[in-house]
Amino acid sequence: MRSLLALPLLLVSLPALATEPQIPTSPVKEERPQIEVSTGVEYEEGDYGSGTKINILSVPTSLTLSTGPLQLVATIPYRRVEGPSNVVPGGILGLPILFDPGRPQSESITREGWGDLELGAIYSIPTHVVNMALSGSVKLPTAENNLGTGALDYTLGAEVSKSLAGGIVPFASFAYTLAGNPEGYTLEDTYAVSGGVAAMVGARTQAYLSYRYADNASDSGSSDQRLLSGLTTRVGKSFSLGLYGSAGFSDGAPDFMSGVRIDVALN
Repeated sequence: MRSLLALPLLLVSLPALATEPQIPTSPVKEERPQIEVSTGVEYEEGDYGSGTKINILSVPTSLTLSTGPLQLVATIPYRRVEGPSNVVPGGILGLPILFDPGRPQSESITREGWGDLELGAIYSIPTHVVNMALSGSVKLPTAENNLGTGALDYTLGAEVSKSLAGGIVPFASFAYTLAGNPEGYTLEDTYAVSGGVAAMVGARTQAYLSYRYADNASDSGSSDQRLLSGLTTRVGKSFSLGLYGSAGFSDGAPDFMSGVRIDVALN
């Protein structure tokens, strides 16, 4: 049961999948460090308050090293964006989508390339009352084709959950992002909060429903408010599959988002 409840936590620090809920569990004692490779596909669509349809396709790849209560995660996404040339994809460290003030809005064009590399760490705090984890990450400005702000961003977060009878797990999280100072932008520090409930729907499958609010770092942008749902199931000892989606409730959120994730343990 413990390993199943930990499934959504595997991608806490991933920039392309930052909308997935963060559900900490009790630390799992392993004889040796565990290594996992994850990848997936995520698609979102909306106008984000711009009046122009924007489509974003992301393919993130991550490497996770787990040892005791500590997880180290490195992630880089490949992105394809259809929309105005001043669109900077969101989902990075909890930031909603941004619009580059140094680029005038143009007709819809298609750009693609590697996004920003993110390095993160998650530490599970052993406690008998609730499951708790602290996380931190840094976004490195490696993005191509104006698919990032070109500056370092830092995020600190805390996640808490409580395992109840029947496999029910209410959870909540808070993240605070210290935005960088890229040339031409005026960005403020932001926060994101989420809360929801997860439940076992089979011997190897966990489903969840949550609400998420993410502030926008730009005065000209809107917050990202959305309802998320999904499920994660484990196949064998080394493979798991996740399906998820969301519906937006604010101008800064996509009208809808859907994704699939595959995790493979290497040892």
